Amino acid sequence: MEEIKAAYRRLSKEYHPDTTSLPLKVASDKFMRLREIYHVLSDEETRRFYDWTLAQEAASRKAEKLKMKLEDPYKQDVENWESVPDMVDRLGGKNMDLGDQATAALGFDIVVIIFSICSIIFALYFKEPY
Repeated sequence: MEEIKAAYRRLSKEYHPDTTSLPLKVASDKFMRLREIYHVLSDEETRRFYDWTLAQEAASRKAEKLKMKLEDPYKQDVENWESVPDMVDRLGGKNMDLGDQATAALGFDIVVIIFSICSIIFALYFKEPY
């Protein structure tokens, strides 16, 4: 307990806003944080709770590391798998994202088809028979 008091006195002199060369905002933040820490460490009950909390966090990190070691990397690959579009998927109606060149070619084909249909209609209805 004496070590805590001595460390608190030394650090409070170092970070007190009136005695430090640090900017006022930084010094007051550090000093307030120092006071909170001293309050926790000087009271036996809050110190035990703080120690218990640290032990729980350490055990949780250790369990997480152990869990990561036990996880199957192939299972992670299967869970993160995404399908890659190919021509078969496009023909089946999936993944219809077309490139710029394919879109331009498709647009040209549609114009040719519409022109052909209009020509046939014109020939059938508006053209005089020979």
